[in-house]
Amino acid sequence: MDSESLVFALEFSRTRLLGTLDAIEKSGQDVAKVLAWRPGPGRAHIAWQAMHCAATHDRYLNVGILQGSAKDQELVANFGGGSTPSDANVPTLAVIRQKLAANYNPLKKFASEQTPQSLLRQVPAPGGKTRSVAEAIVLLTWHEAHHQGQIHLTWNLYKAAHGVA
Repeated sequence: MDSESLVFALEFSRTRLLGTLDAIEKSGQDVAKVLAWRPGPGRAHIAWQAMHCAATHDRYLNVGILQGSAKDQELVANFGGGSTPSDANVPTLAVIRQKLAANYNPLKKFASEQTPQSLLRQVPAPGGKTRSVAEAIVLLTWHEAHHQGQIHLTWNLYKAAHGVA
């Protein structure tokens, strides 16, 4: 695995996520209403899904890979894995974009600076296991694509429920 391929994969996933957010913004719908809409009881709204991507980048890079602390503790507490989506905490699209960029850019920079040897370094993984830095970055690429798919599906369900073409 090489850093150039990892950055390409990160960029590919990020472009799709931002494209869906752009489509929501340009839809003519009440963006705040779309971001807060839940596809069913107990399901996460679009804003939580997007902020979860930002929180996961912070936690995986700064805690998991670099073995430090999350840079944005509030973001991780409200939107990280294990948090509960809240109808009282629905950020605006501008805040979502800012948090996504603030946590993506350091990850992208880190990935681009890695050598083939540093990508092999083992870092902690759940269950007392380890994974390589390269595997951790691939996991983050998959994670963002996974949640982008959930955002896309939720957006499609919103449109269907509200008669939006």
